[in-house]
Amino acid sequence: MKSVKPGELERLSRLDPAVRFILLTGPDDATMESVAAHLIALAGKEAERVDLTSGQMAQDGALLAAEAASMSLFSPTRVIRLEISGGGDDCLAAVEALLGADSVLNPVIATGAAVTARSKLVKLVEGADNAVAAICYQPDRRALVGIAMEAAAAQGLRVANAEAQLLVDLVSGDQALMRREIEKIALYLDAGPDRQRQVTPADIAALGAATHEEDVSACINVALGGKLRDLPDMLAQAAAVGVAEIRIIRALAIRAMQLARLRAEVDAGAHPATVVAAKSSGIFWKERDAVTAQLHIWDSVRVARLMTRLLECERALKASGTAGAVLFRKLMTYIAHQAARAR
Repeated sequence: MKSVKPGELERLSRLDPAVRFILLTGPDDATMESVAAHLIALAGKEAERVDLTSGQMAQDGALLAAEAASMSLFSPTRVIRLEISGGGDDCLAAVEALLGADSVLNPVIATGAAVTARSKLVKLVEGADNAVAAICYQPDRRALVGIAMEAAAAQGLRVANAEAQLLVDLVSGDQALMRREIEKIALYLDAGPDRQRQVTPADIAALGAATHEEDVSACINVALGGKLRDLPDMLAQAAAVGVAEIRIIRALAIRAMQLARLRAEVDAGAHPATVVAAKSSGIFWKERDAVTAQLHIWDSVRVARLMTRLLECERALKASGTAGAVLFRKLMTYIAHQAARAR
């Protein structure tokens, strides 16, 4: 099947039994996770969920097809959730086995933000008649304002266009954070489907997460911009206001994936400023100057190495018994040094 738009999947009222594998990828984590949650919900409230990783696929290429063909002992239905780390090559054999299996009972919903449109996995899915791929790009500002208003309405909040724009700016276009902010405002105003409340700029200012997001963005741009002198103070400031280290690492990973995608266009002959300014870039308007400068610094090879280091650091931060904080600061210093040398 050809690739579909994420919105097409979000509008589905039931899962197509002929589709065995749905792959969600792209730079917009929020849309990807939202669509995945919707598809999993379509399997039913009583469905058994089985979580698998690409690491397991690399170790056992038959596992995915076996799980997709197995009946649940406790629930009428099952749904398989596959989380893909990296480019997806380690899942290729497992997905091939799934698509070619004689019988499959359970759908597989896979997400992999680092899987690119040119990857072997996406090409495999696009060439199969029992699989679907959707690439999630960050909506433009107008679409984000609409998303904010719809999400607020679902929580019993009335949000005017100006307030919706304020919310979008507050979180720098981060959909996931925006939805959490809306939930927080609804709780604060005691709103609900049967208790409509009007949101004012004062409500947004009182509960806003701007400080945390500004510190995260600042850390990203200081590190990737090679601003070594500013890095210690920036990290100290982020720690002082309670920004988690893993939050910064994940934000850096999202930026690295954006740089990898945009860098491919630059390598093909496009100018960095033109690429970043395009609507399809997915770059929030406040970040365009910083990302343009970073595209001049980070070539494809450096970005690939950066993504590997970020993944290793995230794993270390999640694991127990590791010097996660030390590794985090070491990596941030390494990134800033690499950028300073390349400027």
